[in-house]
Amino acid sequence: MKKTLFVACIISLLSASLLNAKAPDTKDYTNVIRGFIDSHMNSDVEKFKAIMDEHATVKIPRGEKVLVQEKDDLAGNMKKDAGTQQNCSSNYEVLAKSDALVIARVDFNYENCIQHQYLIIEKNVSKDWKITQVCKMFDDVKIPENGSNSIAAKN
Repeated sequence: MKKTLFVACIISLLSASLLNAKAPDTKDYTNVIRGFIDSHMNSDVEKFKAIMDEHATVKIPRGEKVLVQEKDDLAGNMKKDAGTQQNCSSNYEVLAKSDALVIARVDFNYENCIQHQYLIIEKNVSKDWKITQVCKMFDDVKIPENGSNSIAAKN
């Protein structure tokens, strides 16, 4: 009986720690930014859901139109790609911040393009930081013809 109780306690503790490992601490906006990067790089739908506001949207310009995607649609697509790892590097910069709003740019550097994602992160009534909007932009990367190893963004 003691052995069964001990095993049940261990399983409960492991389950709780796994659930906590999935959800980033949203009391700090930098954790939300890092969670966004990680969810994108590793197709982590649970982390994505935890950092995005219920009504979050992603806007992507296509020609003269702007495509708008809702959080649930994006999470569904991410779930289909579960386990996929992006082949890119990432970095971010906080462009502006206040006590209630943060604007950050996250760059995903692929071999042929740079994907800039501008995040609008707001503090909600529970004092949690959540991403309310993402604007996704792309820059083509042009490799110089002179054989140089430097890479420049195409204007």
